[in-house]
Amino acid sequence: MKTLFALLLLSACAASAATEEKANKTFAATSGGNLVVEVGFGLIEVVATPDRTDVSVDAWRKITRWNSTDEENYLKENPIEFVQDGNTVIVRAPKRMTWSWFGSWRNRNEANYIIHVPGNFNVTLKTSGGSITISAVSGSVKANTSGGSLRFVNIHGSVDGHTSGGNVKAADCEGEIRIGTSGGSIEVAEGSGTLSGNTSGGSITVKSFKGSVSIDTSGGGITVENIQGKINGHTSGGSIHAILLAPIPGDVDLSTSGGGITATVAPDAAFNLDAATSGGGVDCDLPLTVQGKIQRSRVTGTVNAGGPSVRLHTSGGSIRIRKY
Repeated sequence: MKTLFALLLLSACAASAATEEKANKTFAATSGGNLVVEVGFGLIEVVATPDRTDVSVDAWRKITRWNSTDEENYLKENPIEFVQDGNTVIVRAPKRMTWSWFGSWRNRNEANYIIHVPGNFNVTLKTSGGSITISAVSGSVKANTSGGSLRFVNIHGSVDGHTSGGNVKAADCEGEIRIGTSGGSIEVAEGSGTLSGNTSGGSITVKSFKGSVSIDTSGGGITVENIQGKINGHTSGGSIHAILLAPIPGDVDLSTSGGGITATVAPDAAFNLDAATSGGGVDCDLPLTVQGKIQRSRVTGTVNAGGPSVRLHTSGGSIRIRKY
């Protein structure tokens, strides 16, 4: 019986195939328009070009089933829909589920949607099974995926992105940035505006951002470097490393329930310190005027005559304030 079952599987695998489909569409468009993409699976990449006067869509899908007839039927029953309504271009490819107990493990869907738009364009993207990359767009950007990473590069406008299963990266973006992931890390480099980031399953790193930063993670460490604005960061599962500019541009509030905190500042940095730990000590390299009792686990006072508030609290490690 085992031999017969193995032979049946080998025969079925040998008979299986893959059917591909390509579609190319171009729509006249002007600055200030909208792109809406809603697909059941696949990678989405959007690139903006300042002088462009159209929206170009290159779509590719590959469907794998037990035989070519099933694959062709899937493509016919689940067509890619292209719609233009004024200055709005819509691309839809919903995924209608077909399930077989014996053959479900063999079913495989792949897709790529490569789209070029004018520089000033609003973009709304959604996929249930792939990564999303958006580059050089000036306008409102919204991206959501249930099964891949998000990457935003050189966006000038608001960014709202969430993934349930991947990492999020933003580089040189300008505007209100709200990003989150339930299963990965967050990395932000350069850029300006306001940043709000949260993850339930990874670390958060923010470097050289101009503006206020608010970040939260339940499953990793936090690194913040050279932020020109207020900093608010919390982690339930890791350590915190911070390099603060001189002079410190705004209040700093960093806390962790699962690690130590290291803050590196300029020798002449002036701030009001509130450092407390339940699982270690507090060590400060700078001259400190202590307020109240001197305690091993908590220190409050002024550094270099005081300035913005620097609050460092941990329940699971030591706190160190170092000079650079």
